Amino acid sequence: MLAALLVTIPLAAGPAAAAPTPIVGGENQSDADGLAAVLVNGQFQCSGSIVDNYWVLTARHCLYNGSTRIPDGDISVRVKSIWWYTGGGVVNVSTSRVRTSHDIAMLKLDRSANAEPVRLPTATTTVGATTYAFGWGRTCSNCGVAEVVRRATQNVLAINGNTDYYGGRAVRTDGLNGDMCYGDSGGPLFKLVDGLRYQVGVLSTINTGCTGGAFWATVPDSRDWILNVMATV
Repeated sequence: MLAALLVTIPLAAGPAAAAPTPIVGGENQSDADGLAAVLVNGQFQCSGSIVDNYWVLTARHCLYNGSTRIPDGDISVRVKSIWWYTGGGVVNVSTSRVRTSHDIAMLKLDRSANAEPVRLPTATTTVGATTYAFGWGRTCSNCGVAEVVRRATQNVLAINGNTDYYGGRAVRTDGLNGDMCYGDSGGPLFKLVDGLRYQVGVLSTINTGCTGGAFWATVPDSRDWILNVMATV
């Protein structure tokens, strides 16, 4: 069970709604390779990643408004743009799947994203590794919504002993040049291997106050489930 100091962090209402704010600090990202802005009725909801031209990976709690599942027909994604509200292209979601007991969800697109998908690792990251997080939204609790996706460098504090919002194993990080905050839910945590990005986490929860401590659903633990969804749905 998650401790009381943790909150889930979609921009819109989710299982534990809060005021919207994404990466605090960090830096603007100059490209959107492998990234997707998840929209609900055209408004920013969460971040995500393109794991196949017809599939986007995000957090399970991003697909809920309170305890109510958001209809697939209300969800779309913007791809190939550093801005969540313009550029690139918007692709509708035809169906979605959520994983039991993990803060992991998959969105099936009704047409190809025509983008280069991110890579899914077979093993989790290591304690002390430098990783990179991405998300859209505000940069402080009283700021307006950020127009451009931002990046924050993260240090891996633990790979065991923590859980995501639904009880799955979580990777814990803290920020080296920026912290995660409300609105960054579903965004990817990448580790670079030989210059290639491998997604090791999906942002699930943070410490209250958006200072230090982010918890990521562990992607390698869901790799087989993700691949099976893509192969059978």
